[in-house]
Amino acid sequence: MHYEGTVEVKKSIKEVFDFLIDPRKISTVIPDLENLEVIDENNFNIKAKVGISFIKGSMSLKFKIEEKKEPKHAKISGNGTGMQSSVNMNLSFDLEEKENGTLIKWFADVQIGGLLASVGSRLIDNAAQRYIQNVVDGIKSKLS
Repeated sequence: MHYEGTVEVKKSIKEVFDFLIDPRKISTVIPDLENLEVIDENNFNIKAKVGISFIKGSMSLKFKIEEKKEPKHAKISGNGTGMQSSVNMNLSFDLEEKENGTLIKWFADVQIGGLLASVGSRLIDNAAQRYIQNVVDGIKSKLS
């Protein structure tokens, strides 16, 4: 599944870049975060509650910052397991300086397998869109 969008925030491009690549900062906008473990500046693990339809539980995910082109671009890969399911994702963002802040262009490619995938793509897509919107709303709130 592919998702993308834009959001404009009031902070400077450097402040936005620093927020988005700092696991301690970006984790503050992850819904239902249970645990964050920072391994080093490019690797971190999270555990978060997730749920789609009648399937609810926690997933453990490992993230790696694959690319950093300060202060305009970064790419992050992640994979995880939980609830008899697996998730693989590639996330990236491009930043553009604006007159009153910064425009964030974000992209997410997500593959889900196992039990979660069995509920059907429509339910997964709706749940993923809500989850992503919550993250984007959190970013906008923290950076405006």
